[in-house]
Amino acid sequence: MRLVHLADIHLGFRQYQRQTPTGINQREADVAVSLRRAIDKVIELKPELVLIAGDVFHAVRPSNPAILHAFNQFSRLMQALPDASVVMIAGNHDTPRTAETGCILRLFAQIGITVVEGEMRRITIPEHDLSILAVPDMMKPPYDPDPNAKYNILLAHIEVQGVLPRSARELDRRAISVTEKELGAERWDYVALGHYHVYREIGPNAFYSGSLDFTSNNSWAELAEGSAKDGGKGIIERDIEERVPDLNAQIVLYCGGGFRSALAADSLRKMGYRNVLSMDGGIREWREKGFPLSRE
Repeated sequence: MRLVHLADIHLGFRQYQRQTPTGINQREADVAVSLRRAIDKVIELKPELVLIAGDVFHAVRPSNPAILHAFNQFSRLMQALPDASVVMIAGNHDTPRTAETGCILRLFAQIGITVVEGEMRRITIPEHDLSILAVPDMMKPPYDPDPNAKYNILLAHIEVQGVLPRSARELDRRAISVTEKELGAERWDYVALGHYHVYREIGPNAFYSGSLDFTSNNSWAELAEGSAKDGGKGIIERDIEERVPDLNAQIVLYCGGGFRSALAADSLRKMGYRNVLSMDGGIREWREKGFPLSRE
């Protein structure tokens, strides 16, 4: 089963005073384009499962253009992948503080997305013998897998202690904080996390996907951290154990600049793959050196 994990889209995020010719804040428009490109990629990958780990919107009451864009893009996703299961949880930015406000994410249930907000919920997908524990913002542990399911996934919008830098914690309203022991990643087949805006591996099977764009008040610190580690932004696809069952097979990984492929290679080695290589410098340096390229 192939899955795609994304989080922290923050539609409606605005920054600086520059506007597009149509009068939309330029950064708000940038974030909208990032979602459209991400949906394009998800459709291209054709996963059986899409996990959205919170903060679809930047605010509890997003602007009308942000709502319309989200509805159009997620509708496009559901139409292109009618057999896929899509699960979305509420994050700290799109969870209302009062019950009477209502959560805007409920809108997406009308197009077939499973939306979880307000309380934890266990979702069963019988055709894959899969159980997903969906943990929206403010839900405290324990988080326990389903012993009757062959596969268990934890989808949560939480802060894992010791992961976020101090600058990120101070600039945002904090999500529920849990220890790595409380998270218990080793008990799950995959842990899809949201809240932290930079891609980060918590364990061989547990990841923050990072946000799709720079949507914090300290984008420069976010950029520096992502560049220093692994690139920071994007989505995660998970299907390697089905694609490459032979642990001795040679696997060559590459990405744009070499950061993320190096981290992915390390994760594969931890999973037991013995012959994994990461292309230093990524496809960007490959092109710069004039090496041959082909498309299949």
